[in-house]
Amino acid sequence: MHLYSSTDSRISAYGIIALIAVLTAIAADSVTDALDIGPGWLFSAPTVAAAYGLLYRLIDSTAWRWIWLRRLGFIKTPVVEGVYEGQLVSSYNNTMLPIKICIDQSWTNITIRFEVLGTRTSSSYSIAANLSTEGHLHARLTYTYRNAVQPGIADPDMNDQEGTAEVVIDTASGEMRGRYFNSRGRKGTLTLTRQ
Repeated sequence: MHLYSSTDSRISAYGIIALIAVLTAIAADSVTDALDIGPGWLFSAPTVAAAYGLLYRLIDSTAWRWIWLRRLGFIKTPVVEGVYEGQLVSSYNNTMLPIKICIDQSWTNITIRFEVLGTRTSSSYSIAANLSTEGHLHARLTYTYRNAVQPGIADPDMNDQEGTAEVVIDTASGEMRGRYFNSRGRKGTLTLTRQ
């Protein structure tokens, strides 16, 4: 997985994580004082760092999907992860191909994998991405990808290539529509549905 940029400003969430970490350190300091366990300063600074690290990890991996954090406005990053299947229409001979896109996502990282079903002549994976919101129920995902050709299976004129795809995802229905272009001069449209 790689980092991705987002229109969701994560600054407020970082601030809340820091505040909770400090409050945790203050509580830990009070407990160590009450129990007369060593000097409080020994626990307070490491407690802030540990609490921040653990809270950040929890939010990045799981909590960012929690609906109540979204309703409070702390997290606005759209959830687009999942498996999408549909078709690609290529400018190369107006070819229609069945495709699958798998998106793995955390709050700060994402991977988009693309494959043509059936032939399996090549597969693509994202190397950079941006995720933005468009209105209440739509997310725009723009990513660059690297396509790796399967030697011996793909046509001899096919080579590894780079490209860019831009899709709009309806987060309620799971429909994905968009377009792509690549370094071979080909372009096309994508129409998929979350499975």
